[in-house]
Amino acid sequence: MRLRITPLDVQKREFSRKWRGLDPIEVQTFLADVAEDMESFARQNAELESRQRSLEQENEEHRERERILKQTLLSAQQASEDIRAAARHEAELIVREAQDSSEKLTHNALQRSAEIEKAIHELKIHRANFRLQLQKMIELFQQVLDFDRDEDDRERPLSYMTRKASKEETSG
Repeated sequence: MRLRITPLDVQKREFSRKWRGLDPIEVQTFLADVAEDMESFARQNAELESRQRSLEQENEEHRERERILKQTLLSAQQASEDIRAAARHEAELIVREAQDSSEKLTHNALQRSAEIEKAIHELKIHRANFRLQLQKMIELFQQVLDFDRDEDDRERPLSYMTRKASKEETSG
Protein backbone atom coordinates (compact mmCIF):
# COMPACT_ATOMS: atom_id res chain seq x y z
CA MET A 1 0.00 0.00 0.00
CA ARG A 2 1.33 3.38 -1.00
CA LEU A 3 1.24 6.08 1.62
CA ARG A 4 -0.51 9.30 0.67
CA ILE A 5 1.32 11.28 3.35
CA THR A 6 4.87 10.60 4.37
CA PRO A 7 6.41 11.67 7.66
CA LEU A 8 8.39 14.26 5.70
CA ASP A 9 5.14 15.69 4.25
CA VAL A 10 3.81 16.12 7.75
CA GLN A 11 6.99 17.86 8.89
CA LYS A 12 7.18 20.27 5.94
CA ARG A 13 3.52 20.99 5.54
CA GLU A 14 2.73 24.65 5.81
CA PHE A 15 -0.73 25.97 6.03
CA SER A 16 -1.75 29.21 4.36
CA ARG A 17 -2.65 32.01 6.69
CA LYS A 18 -5.87 33.76 6.54
CA TRP A 19 -6.97 36.72 8.27
CA ARG A 20 -7.88 34.83 11.30
CA GLY A 21 -5.16 32.17 11.25
CA LEU A 22 -4.92 28.94 9.41
CA ASP A 23 -7.53 27.78 6.92
CA PRO A 24 -9.68 25.49 8.96
CA ILE A 25 -10.81 23.37 5.99
CA GLU A 26 -7.25 22.84 4.83
CA VAL A 27 -6.19 21.89 8.34
CA GLN A 28 -9.21 19.58 8.76
CA THR A 29 -8.51 17.95 5.38
CA PHE A 30 -4.89 17.49 6.27
CA LEU A 31 -5.72 16.09 9.69
CA ALA A 32 -8.30 13.75 8.13
CA ASP A 33 -5.66 12.50 5.65
CA VAL A 34 -3.15 12.08 8.45
CA ALA A 35 -5.71 10.28 10.57
CA GLU A 36 -6.59 7.93 7.70
CA ASP A 37 -2.95 7.20 7.05
CA MET A 38 -2.29 6.73 10.75
CA GLU A 39 -5.30 4.44 11.00
CA SER A 40 -4.06 2.53 7.98
CA PHE A 41 -0.62 2.33 9.56
CA ALA A 42 -2.12 1.13 12.80
CA ARG A 43 -4.10 -1.56 10.96
CA GLN A 44 -1.08 -2.57 8.92
CA ASN A 45 1.05 -2.55 12.02
CA ALA A 46 -1.51 -4.69 13.87
CA GLU A 47 -1.70 -7.07 10.89
CA LEU A 48 2.07 -7.23 10.64
CA GLU A 49 2.39 -7.80 14.36
CA SER A 50 -0.27 -10.52 14.15
CA ARG A 51 1.50 -12.01 11.14
CA GLN A 52 4.81 -11.74 12.97
CA ARG A 53 3.37 -13.52 16.03
CA SER A 54 1.87 -16.17 13.76
CA LEU A 55 5.19 -16.66 11.95
CA GLU A 56 7.08 -16.69 15.23
CA GLN A 57 4.64 -19.26 16.61
CA GLU A 58 4.95 -21.28 13.39
CA ASN A 59 8.72 -20.94 13.57
CA GLU A 60 8.65 -22.10 17.20
CA GLU A 61 6.48 -25.07 16.19
CA HIS A 62 8.96 -25.91 13.44
CA ARG A 63 11.82 -25.64 15.90
CA GLU A 64 9.95 -27.88 18.34
CA ARG A 65 9.29 -30.39 15.55
CA GLU A 66 12.95 -30.19 14.55
CA ARG A 67 13.97 -30.77 18.18
CA ILE A 68 11.54 -33.72 18.44
CA LEU A 69 12.83 -35.11 15.13
CA LYS A 70 16.42 -34.77 16.33
CA GLN A 71 15.54 -36.50 19.60
CA THR A 72 13.66 -39.18 17.67
CA LEU A 73 16.60 -39.64 15.32
CA LEU A 74 19.01 -39.83 18.26
CA SER A 75 16.70 -42.30 20.00
CA ALA A 76 16.44 -44.35 16.82
CA GLN A 77 20.22 -44.31 16.42
CA GLN A 78 20.66 -45.31 20.06
CA ALA A 79 18.05 -48.05 19.69
CA SER A 80 19.77 -49.22 16.51
CA GLU A 81 23.13 -49.29 18.29
CA ASP A 82 21.55 -51.11 21.24
CA ILE A 83 19.96 -53.65 18.88
CA ARG A 84 23.27 -54.11 17.06
CA ALA A 85 25.11 -54.52 20.35
CA ALA A 86 22.52 -57.00 21.60
CA ALA A 87 22.67 -58.89 18.30
CA ARG A 88 26.48 -58.90 18.45
CA HIS A 89 26.36 -60.14 22.03
CA GLU A 90 23.80 -62.81 21.16
CA ALA A 91 25.88 -63.86 18.15
CA GLU A 92 28.96 -64.12 20.36
CA LEU A 93 27.00 -66.27 22.82
CA ILE A 94 25.76 -68.49 20.00
CA VAL A 95 29.29 -68.82 18.60
CA ARG A 96 30.66 -69.55 22.06
CA GLU A 97 27.96 -72.16 22.66
CA ALA A 98 28.63 -73.67 19.24
CA GLN A 99 32.34 -73.80 19.99
CA ASP A 100 31.68 -75.42 23.38
CA SER A 101 29.29 -77.88 21.78
CA SER A 102 31.82 -78.54 19.03
CA GLU A 103 34.56 -79.14 21.56
CA LYS A 104 32.31 -81.51 23.53
CA LEU A 105 31.34 -83.37 20.35
CA THR A 106 34.97 -83.56 19.28
CA HIS A 107 35.99 -84.77 22.73
CA ASN A 108 33.18 -87.35 22.74
CA ALA A 109 34.09 -88.46 19.22
CA LEU A 110 37.76 -88.82 20.16
CA GLN A 111 36.80 -90.69 23.31
CA ARG A 112 34.47 -92.97 21.33
CA SER A 113 37.18 -93.45 18.70
CA ALA A 114 39.64 -94.46 21.43
CA GLU A 115 37.07 -96.89 22.85
CA ILE A 116 36.50 -98.39 19.39
CA GLU A 117 40.25 -98.67 18.78
CA LYS A 118 40.61 -100.38 22.16
CA ALA A 119 37.74 -102.76 21.30
CA ILE A 120 39.36 -103.50 17.90
CA HIS A 121 42.68 -104.15 19.61
CA GLU A 122 40.98 -106.48 22.13
CA LEU A 123 39.18 -108.28 19.26
CA LYS A 124 42.51 -108.71 17.48
CA ILE A 125 43.96 -110.19 20.66
CA HIS A 126 40.93 -112.52 20.97
CA ARG A 127 41.31 -113.50 17.31
CA ALA A 128 45.03 -114.18 17.79
CA ASN A 129 44.25 -116.26 20.92
CA PHE A 130 41.48 -118.09 19.07
CA ARG A 131 43.82 -118.72 16.12
CA LEU A 132 46.47 -119.99 18.53
CA GLN A 133 43.96 -122.26 20.30
CA LEU A 134 42.64 -123.45 16.92
CA GLN A 135 46.20 -124.10 15.77
CA LYS A 136 46.84 -126.08 18.96
CA MET A 137 43.62 -128.03 18.45
CA ILE A 138 44.56 -128.72 14.84
CA GLU A 139 48.01 -129.83 15.96
CA LEU A 140 46.39 -131.98 18.63
CA PHE A 141 44.02 -133.50 16.06
CA GLN A 142 46.99 -134.01 13.74
CA GLN A 143 48.82 -135.78 16.54
CA VAL A 144 45.75 -137.90 17.22
CA LEU A 145 45.47 -138.71 13.51
CA ASP A 146 49.17 -139.47 13.29
CA PHE A 147 48.95 -141.59 16.39
CA ASP A 148 45.91 -143.36 14.98
CA ARG A 149 47.71 -143.96 11.65
CA ASP A 150 50.74 -145.25 13.47
CA GLU A 151 48.48 -147.56 15.44
CA ASP A 152 46.87 -148.70 12.23
CA ASP A 153 50.26 -149.33 10.71
CA ARG A 154 51.40 -151.35 13.73
CA GLU A 155 48.27 -153.39 13.89
CA ARG A 156 48.23 -154.39 10.25
CA PRO A 157 51.46 -156.17 10.07
CA LEU A 158 50.61 -157.94 13.25
CA SER A 159 47.23 -158.91 12.11
CA TYR A 160 48.60 -159.86 8.74
CA MET A 161 51.35 -161.81 10.28
CA THR A 162 49.01 -163.19 12.73
CA ARG A 163 46.79 -164.36 10.00
CA LYS A 164 49.65 -165.72 8.03
CA ALA A 165 50.98 -167.49 10.98
CA SER A 166 47.66 -168.90 11.82
CA LYS A 167 47.28 -170.11 8.24
CA GLU A 168 50.66 -171.72 8.42
CA GLU A 169 49.76 -173.29 11.68
CA THR A 170 46.56 -174.57 10.27
CA SER A 171 48.13 -175.89 7.11
CA GLY A 172 51.15 -177.40 8.60
